[in-house]
Amino acid sequence: MKLLPYDSFTIVVPQPLSVVLQRLNAKVEAPKLYRFSREHAPYQGTVSEQGFQITRIIHYRNSFLPVIKGRFQIESSYQTEVHIKMSLHPFVMAFLGFWFFFWYSATIPISLVGSMPNGMPILFLGMPILMLIIFWFAFWNEANRSRNELTQIIQGEL
Repeated sequence: MKLLPYDSFTIVVPQPLSVVLQRLNAKVEAPKLYRFSREHAPYQGTVSEQGFQITRIIHYRNSFLPVIKGRFQIESSYQTEVHIKMSLHPFVMAFLGFWFFFWYSATIPISLVGSMPNGMPILFLGMPILMLIIFWFAFWNEANRSRNELTQIIQGEL
């Protein structure tokens, strides 16, 4: 079980890089600010011969969607390794750190001084941990979905 919102894995494909690039380019389109149509590729981002940086296209709010970065390593003319890293957007990580800092910098002194009613310290100290658990499940749900889809795309199954 992984605790941090970060995952890395490698996909070995028994095809040359040109085939892998063709498969990725068929499922990745350029980023757009607004999408009015639901007819689009499943991912948006950039793909080059060195690697790619993509995110899944969704039609709802989700701050915990993983940013997927990959790089290609050519083993031979008939085999390509794709090294993939998935993580939260840096802005989301900074926001969570900022939020936890301010939450605990306010509730811990109030608890230590004793001005909080009985039973309330558990609520105020435990709520961010509950939120972290919910966010952890949200990230790993999206990361596992993206990992399965990306593996199928790169291997030519999707």
